[in-house]
Amino acid sequence: MADMNIQTQIAALIPAALLGYLIGSVNAAIIITKYILHSDVRLQGSKNAGAANVTRVFGPVAGLATLVLDMLKVMGVMWLGGIMAGEPGTMVAAIACLSGHCFPIFFKFKGGKAVAVSAGIALYMDWRLFALLLGVYILAFLLLKTASIASLSGVTCMPLVMAILGGFSVYQYICAIASMLFVWIMHRQNLVRIAHHEEKKFSLEKSKSKEKSEFAEKK
Repeated sequence: MADMNIQTQIAALIPAALLGYLIGSVNAAIIITKYILHSDVRLQGSKNAGAANVTRVFGPVAGLATLVLDMLKVMGVMWLGGIMAGEPGTMVAAIACLSGHCFPIFFKFKGGKAVAVSAGIALYMDWRLFALLLGVYILAFLLLKTASIASLSGVTCMPLVMAILGGFSVYQYICAIASMLFVWIMHRQNLVRIAHHEEKKFSLEKSKSKEKSEFAEKK
């Protein structure tokens, strides 16, 4: 009987994982910039398909749209995963979504750095957790003006803030640790630049050549 229960749970987790990965592979940054603005963000700025780089290159409106859509997709798959397989399904769907976002099958496995998806995971688990981590991000950004350090600071504090707030399950802690690992791994090149004091400050300013290039592409 126990074996049947395990088999049933595994059978429910597999579609949750597949759904999480496939929806995670729908990268908002790429869709907005390549197919709506007709200028692939992966070829500009830091070349990362994430909200920070979209904001840097295309402005705050496009950046905010990217952030919201990427957060909503992981919150959606966590909800669906929970319906399919309970709390384990929520966890599996979230981790699969992180994988799809970073290595999207629809975009040659070149995606984002898991920051927006991690933010969505935090918000889904507890709005207080999200608010406190957002505070850490904003504080780090205001002090250092560097998006990568702010992102790393926020996600690294996730398990600690969860422990302070209390009431989180083992599955939720696994989601937090997975988020932290994904963000750190995807920022490995940033970490090298940070170590060599070469990481650039965040700026919304575009060079004249970039503006001309974008104008030509839109024409």
